[in-house]
Amino acid sequence: MIFLLLALALGLMALPLVTSPAPTEGHIRASGFNGVGVLIGFVITVAVATLTSPMFGFGFVFAVLLHELGSALAVRIIGHDVARVRLVPLPFMAAPRSDRPFAHALEESFAALYAPALAIPPMIIGFGLFHVLAPIAPGTANVLRVMAIMLGTFNFLMLLPFLPFGGGRVVQSVSDAFWPQLRTFVTLFMSAAFASAALRDHSIAMAILAVAGFQSLLHRRRPAQERLTHNQALLVMSCYAFVLTVHFTGGFWLLAGLI
Repeated sequence: MIFLLLALALGLMALPLVTSPAPTEGHIRASGFNGVGVLIGFVITVAVATLTSPMFGFGFVFAVLLHELGSALAVRIIGHDVARVRLVPLPFMAAPRSDRPFAHALEESFAALYAPALAIPPMIIGFGLFHVLAPIAPGTANVLRVMAIMLGTFNFLMLLPFLPFGGGRVVQSVSDAFWPQLRTFVTLFMSAAFASAALRDHSIAMAILAVAGFQSLLHRRRPAQERLTHNQALLVMSCYAFVLTVHFTGGFWLLAGLI
């Protein structure tokens, strides 16, 4: 019960994330909610459910939609006129989140970290409700536990330092402030580590992550934007490390199983 009360207190403290005033002009649009988008989303969800379980498939849909809503809200808070909630947020399969690039690396980092930060309160509350409801309603408790684990797993993967993931954009912004080639070395190191793990353990999940890492090296085009100052870069990196650690802890059960 104490854990649940702490989780609810965290949720109350996180309310400013969704009550922050956004510009009155502009709007959030839905993108990809058509026949092709629904079909692609269904195939991806079935693949996730096959690798894990049907309940995790539902959790995956919830995690994707929450991430998309959070990212679109972040773009609106920054001041962009149009922000899109995309059913299938994959490169070459979905419209861009916004019609114009970010003018400052701090804005891009904010947009990349906002949705994962927004997912922390429901994840923690889900775990808290699981512990309270497990003795009296084990079925409901298990659903909440699965949803919380998938929130942690999905957002951890989105925060990996690979482009076009949000984590890749954050690491790129931070590396530009100190050493522009740092992102390349981080990507190579992480990709090589995943590839080694895939060969050693014959893990399909590790192989997919290795491929995702190596393909991020192809994203050479860099938008013209103002770089982070050193103080801003340290702040962004601290927030990134905190959010990444929280989601790794929340999704550890599923991540360990996939590995």
